[in-house]
Amino acid sequence: MEFETMEGALNLYALTSKTLDEKKEFLSTLRNEFEDLNKELIGSISSLNEDMDSTKSWVKVEAEKEFRQTGQKKLLGGVGIRVSNILNYSNDDAINWAKEKMPVAITEVIDKKQFELFAKENDLEFVEKEERVTVTFPKEIII
Repeated sequence: MEFETMEGALNLYALTSKTLDEKKEFLSTLRNEFEDLNKELIGSISSLNEDMDSTKSWVKVEAEKEFRQTGQKKLLGGVGIRVSNILNYSNDDAINWAKEKMPVAITEVIDKKQFELFAKENDLEFVEKEERVTVTFPKEIII
């Protein structure tokens, strides 16, 4: 969209912003009216969701019990079992082990926040500083 003047663009921006706010408020009113008119339906959906969650939790517990007893991964109704392994270990122990046994697994990582704080205040030959201008808009345009 092309504009001839900043004032023209800001006038359109302000008008559009006002119209958008009005439409959002109207939509909010319609939502509230809809929810008031459909309280019973919304309540029954909420109740059914709670029932499903409760039933699903029970089935999960029982399915895991059945799997542990039988080893079967395909259960009644298409319920399935997926088994995965989770590794739990001390990060320090892993680093110490890897330094000795698997140095390729050790990488150096720069503390970006600390480095950039230093680089902003000091000239480094390999760091290029770029000025970035950001335009901000007030909540309401006043002309």
